[in-house]
Amino acid sequence: METEDLRIEEGPTLVREHAARKLRDAIAAGLYKPGARLVERELCDALGVSRTSVREAMRQLQAENLIRVGPRRNISVAILTVQDAHDIYELREMVEPVALRRFIAAADAAAMRQVSESWAIMRKTFAKRDALALAREATRLYEHFLTHCGSPVYRDTGVQLLNRVSYLRLAAMSSPGRLESGMEEWRAIVEATVQRNADAAAEAYVAHIRNARLAIEQKFAAKDDAI
Repeated sequence: METEDLRIEEGPTLVREHAARKLRDAIAAGLYKPGARLVERELCDALGVSRTSVREAMRQLQAENLIRVGPRRNISVAILTVQDAHDIYELREMVEPVALRRFIAAADAAAMRQVSESWAIMRKTFAKRDALALAREATRLYEHFLTHCGSPVYRDTGVQLLNRVSYLRLAAMSSPGRLESGMEEWRAIVEATVQRNADAAAEAYVAHIRNARLAIEQKFAAKDDAI
């Protein structure tokens, strides 16, 4: 991802949401790495939006704990420690498999069809070895389960947790063999889900989250206590 990719081409409707989404993607892709300072004027130029829209987007990202406001209003990308990551994945393990069970119980044909369509996109993306695009599509799948599980509380909690580890998730996918093992884990989740086998789907989801957490902890171990 490059700075040029940040520019917003849509109309004025929901500019704040578009700006926040673009910045989330940029953080996930590593364009703005943990600890990097975010300069308001530079973001306005990159996004092509007003200072007011950037400030509103930044407030949203601050509420999601993706950025930090330090002394003299200096804004930077949040840094997660290995304990932070462990705790977030522990919470994901509590929230997302339950949301998936609820999704399976409540999903209509259209919502279930979207699962299969998302999996088809993931397979094509995997064939291209595009880790960033694959991470984005996997996130859309997770969010689809959360959005259609019938609980705004589970949805909001789950999406916030996903946003906080977006950069770490992409970093972990660069580990040798992680893309391949991740695809097998996603396949197990999707197959059980479309078969409406809630027990098998939840079990596969728990295994996936635990394996992802281990991959991220190994990334931490290879560096410092923060990434």
